[in-house]
Amino acid sequence: MEKYLKNSENIVIFSNLQNLIFKHNIKDINKNIIKLYKNLKKLNKNIIIPTFNLNFPETKKTSYSTNDITTGYLSKYLVKKFKLKRSSKPMYNYAVSGPNAEYICNLKQSSAWGDDSVLGYLVNNNSYGLGINIDPKIFNWLVIHYCEENSKVPYRYFKTFKGKNTSTKKTVKEKMYVRNYSKNKIEDGSKMNKILLKNKIIKKLNFDIFDIYLLPFNKYYDIAKNKLSKNKFFLVKNEK
Repeated sequence: MEKYLKNSENIVIFSNLQNLIFKHNIKDINKNIIKLYKNLKKLNKNIIIPTFNLNFPETKKTSYSTNDITTGYLSKYLVKKFKLKRSSKPMYNYAVSGPNAEYICNLKQSSAWGDDSVLGYLVNNNSYGLGINIDPKIFNWLVIHYCEENSKVPYRYFKTFKGKNTSTKKTVKEKMYVRNYSKNKIEDGSKMNKILLKNKIIKKLNFDIFDIYLLPFNKYYDIAKNKLSKNKFFLVKNEK
């Protein structure tokens, strides 16, 4: 794993641990999460963990509590286990450790996936997505949204969501390039994944009980940008 990540600055962790729960007890899963995290820490990279609250548009409430994290068990576990800095946006919030953690957490993020967002920073600064036990054929890597916003796809539009952060007692808001449901299109990165797998841009590794997939964000973006320049609907399919 180290040889693939040696030229990276940032590592973004995604996971799908659902199937592991049926094969391993929770203590073994936690043990492996900690082991992987500590191994990554030794590389002295920025480690970014999505701690999104995708319920915010409906509830209009957010906080720094793990109860408001909707990105799964691993994200909640690492935030509880380690002292991680948190960015401030109510929906597309991140927990970060590493040499540039302060800078990353304080990015302006004028919109959730724009150039001055955490995601924009990651796409443009030697970042790898690290997917744990994902399905590499259908997983929608987060970078897909940067590609959509950057290419101004016609099935999304900007909308601002407002509410309250109950940890800080402050009013918060976030601008997001949301899906236009009337266009009847749903996100689908499977065509991109097929290209990435065929060209061995996505690498598969094993780490104890985990299957790990590594993706350089800039390679995804370069290919997707080219495809979107020819077909603005390349990253979606018709919703059934």
